[in-house]
Amino acid sequence: MSDLSRTVAVALVVFTVLSGLAPAQDTPKRPNVLLIYVDDLGYNDLACYGAKNPGIKTPNIDRLAENGIRFTNYLSGCNVCSPSRAAVLTGRYPQRNGMPVCSNDQKKLWPVWYDTVGLPQSEITIAELLKPLGYATAAFGKWHLGDPDRFAPWNQGFDEYVGTKHNFHIGRPHIWLHNDQPQGEIMYRQAHQKLTDAAIGFMKRQHQAEKPFFIYLAHYLVHGPWSPNKEFCTDAEWASVQKLQGGMNPAALPAMVRELDHHIGLVLHAVRELGIDEQTLVIFASDNGPWKPAGSAAPLSGAKYTTMEGGHRVPAMIRWPGRISAAQVSDSMVSAVDLLPTIAAAVGAPLPADRKLDGYDLMPMLTGERKASPRREFAYYNGLTLEAVRRQQWKLHLPRKQANRVYWATYRLDPYKNLDHLVLNNLAADIGEKIDVAGQHAQKTEELKKLAEDIRHELGDWNRNGTDRPAFPYPGNLNRLPRRQKAPAKR
Repeated sequence: MSDLSRTVAVALVVFTVLSGLAPAQDTPKRPNVLLIYVDDLGYNDLACYGAKNPGIKTPNIDRLAENGIRFTNYLSGCNVCSPSRAAVLTGRYPQRNGMPVCSNDQKKLWPVWYDTVGLPQSEITIAELLKPLGYATAAFGKWHLGDPDRFAPWNQGFDEYVGTKHNFHIGRPHIWLHNDQPQGEIMYRQAHQKLTDAAIGFMKRQHQAEKPFFIYLAHYLVHGPWSPNKEFCTDAEWASVQKLQGGMNPAALPAMVRELDHHIGLVLHAVRELGIDEQTLVIFASDNGPWKPAGSAAPLSGAKYTTMEGGHRVPAMIRWPGRISAAQVSDSMVSAVDLLPTIAAAVGAPLPADRKLDGYDLMPMLTGERKASPRREFAYYNGLTLEAVRRQQWKLHLPRKQANRVYWATYRLDPYKNLDHLVLNNLAADIGEKIDVAGQHAQKTEELKKLAEDIRHELGDWNRNGTDRPAFPYPGNLNRLPRRQKAPAKR
């Protein structure tokens, strides 16, 4: 879609909203939306998910779960950072929204990749959906959807941005931004309090202005560097941090989770102090599975970088006092792509009619009008490669060759780097994906093979385009990150 077409599409949404509004005195106050997106938090990395590590204590996040609904079958849109973030903000699979791989900030190493890989401006984000309704919108923290300005948060519907757009590197500072203005360099340990302060400050300003807000709070925790602040560490944990200097450190992970919980608690306390608990829809989720061996996805198999359940199935919960009953635990299959249509339904925003969304409105399930999620299927992509499909509890792993897979799919914990046959798992009886039942369920295997072919037809595969997959501006193979590229010589 061209920029002009995108402008027209957004304008139509605005017209639809404004033409349908009741007089101001009859319009109910729209809820605030706080979407907390955390980094590399595994399925077994919170106390309320039965964390096996005794050092993990998460009272604030546990309370959030107790006061709403906690999901045991929530699937991220991808098993790595950038595509998963594109999916949650657009309600579309990364293969459909033009962001199936990760952006980077290494212009000198990969100049073409740097310039072309990012969330297209033709996509409509949650922020752009809510702005016509009068929402103040903010993105705080990790962006990872393209470094060039045209991909930046302030060009994707957000009124305010605070953070550094990509990951922190070990032992190196990053430039901290307020919108497009550099605020000096900071280290990883300084970022977390700055995000908390930015979120609380934004909430206070909008509350005072009597304006609803949408905050996308994207924490850098618990992604590396594995450098928690000392105040959150035991003596043994701090000794390990000092020894490894930010390197992969399973011993530091509990302290990082406790630090994350502390900051979530501060933000939620501010919501209560402002008296807007019942006017605020809070969503908490991880972007993908854990980066092992630091985190845990138990009892799931796999982790970040894989299409096993451990790469996609992550902690997630939603709270809205007065609208969503407390103390719920749901095993219904839901996904990150369901959040955009769910938020749209909660605030009364019409969905764009010029594109296909992959998400479903979960509000009827959340409020008790329906017992289960409407989601029945899910496609597990790794970059451009379709590696598995799921229908209800049945999951089919598809044959693949390492040579045709995405560049990050070399993870040592992936059991299916090369797979020459179909593998069928019944997740209801085998959540760890250990038992291949394809031989006992030939009809179900064929049914899911047909589903995979239908998905390939629409969204493509490593060796074919789909009918609804955009033409990527990157001139090479997006599955293969070049080892190094040289910047073009200056003339």
